[in-house]
Amino acid sequence: MLDGRDFALEGVSAVDGISRFTRELPERWCFDGRAFGGYTSALALAAMFAHSGRPAAASLSVTFVDAGAPGPLELDVRSIRGGRTAAAVEATVRQRGRTILIANSWFADGWLGPPSVDAAVPFERYGTAASPLPDPSAGSSLDWIGAEYPPLRFAQRRGVDYPESLTHFADRRPEVALWVSTGPADALDPLEHPQIADVLHADAHLFDAPGKVCGFVDAWLLSLDLSLVWQPGAHLVPSTAWRLLESRGSVANGGVSAYGSLRGSDGSLLAVLTSQGLIR
Repeated sequence: MLDGRDFALEGVSAVDGISRFTRELPERWCFDGRAFGGYTSALALAAMFAHSGRPAAASLSVTFVDAGAPGPLELDVRSIRGGRTAAAVEATVRQRGRTILIANSWFADGWLGPPSVDAAVPFERYGTAASPLPDPSAGSSLDWIGAEYPPLRFAQRRGVDYPESLTHFADRRPEVALWVSTGPADALDPLEHPQIADVLHADAHLFDAPGKVCGFVDAWLLSLDLSLVWQPGAHLVPSTAWRLLESRGSVANGGVSAYGSLRGSDGSLLAVLTSQGLIR
């Protein structure tokens, strides 16, 4: 399960309005020496939380510039615009003089409480208003994901509409649905800011939908970007609570796009997700 210490920032300094943090990128967050983009994106968000001092992110937009590798990282964070109730913040993550990613986020006080009008629950897929979502305990075991991909062991998962193994991916139906959580619901949340876990889940599973067309055996999907837009109050949902992640996507000649959502166990919308990538 997720260890919150993996998002502790070190070497904090501030010069000319720029906060600089350092952090070691461990091998366990890498795929064969290549950094898991969800981890570096989540680190960028953690640094922007620390810089802004605000508790709720309204959005996050990440551009992946180069692949990270095990070793020290530098994270530079600056305020693009700040005000009494909202702030726009930018983070740049570098390694060995190379820019790994650039991230931008809005933090807004208007997101501190739950929405007065919630986004609709997708009854058309899951049934009725009385029982809109399947229970996570009824989902299929997805333990094979962590066994196949060690960097993804940060979560527990239960399948709703998800392949039983890696070899079942190429069925050419670009959609998936699964429950995700960072640990038992009665456990203490390992994260000060649960939205950091949303970033990990999004990058881990958005490409699963187009991956069911091109497969993950003979092809590798390279992320170009990642975007999350949160609903007000999403930061109040512990990372240990179950979230339903749905993803759909499309595949073109050499490229893929994916879009999806995260919902709470009651069906309420927490975040809308998008990502684009290249087929390699």
